Amino acid sequence: MLADLFTAVRLLTVVPLGRTEGGRALRFFPAVGWMFGGLWLGIAWLAREAGLAEGTGALLTGAIAVVASGMLSGLMHWDGLADCADGIGVRGDAARRLEVLRSSTVGAFGVTAIVFVALLQVVAFSVILESGAWWGLAAAPVLGRAGATLAAGLREPARRDGLGARYSVRMSVSEILVATLPVLPLLGWRPESHTALTVATALGLLLAFVVPGPFVRRFGGVTGDVLGATIILTETAVLVAAAVVGGPL
Repeated sequence: MLADLFTAVRLLTVVPLGRTEGGRALRFFPAVGWMFGGLWLGIAWLAREAGLAEGTGALLTGAIAVVASGMLSGLMHWDGLADCADGIGVRGDAARRLEVLRSSTVGAFGVTAIVFVALLQVVAFSVILESGAWWGLAAAPVLGRAGATLAAGLREPARRDGLGARYSVRMSVSEILVATLPVLPLLGWRPESHTALTVATALGLLLAFVVPGPFVRRFGGVTGDVLGATIILTETAVLVAAAVVGGPL
């Protein structure tokens, strides 16, 4: 179990934790999301203490938070988003699109996707910081990585090599439920609003399940890039939702 946990940390972050390779690291992806959630909550707290939780200060804090999260992941998830955007944009069959995913270059679709999604994250973070909906800063990274678990655990890999095939393990319903246990602490964010948070968390999990679908249909299955794109897009959607809802649930 520890080998799987350490492998998940090494895969999703730049933290070189442990050396033994775990074969079922997938189940610990949501738990690793709390590292990113803790980072964002810490930055939000420091910004509030420094008087940077409103106006342009909140925007600056949002930019710092998104950069810090990208650095913690080694920009791997953002690379997956760019590759998937290029793969969807190219004409041809699934084999051609998979070739684009393997390319080390980033095309116009990939650059556009990164710019738009990064802007959404920065603005959403700043709105959340001002509104007090800080639960979104914890929920977004956890649910994003739960999306990667659901994508790889319930769908077939697009090819036999690569990260998608290496760590994808067909998971049973009970295993999926156990893997999503790290999501449960979100429900206790504000006990007086338990129902609202339960609904919000359930919708977030549903979103995490749906997001990989278009990529799987276009590429013929899951790849490491699809997992990265799923994390970023689910994360962004939850951030935007928390920003729109506003205020502590």
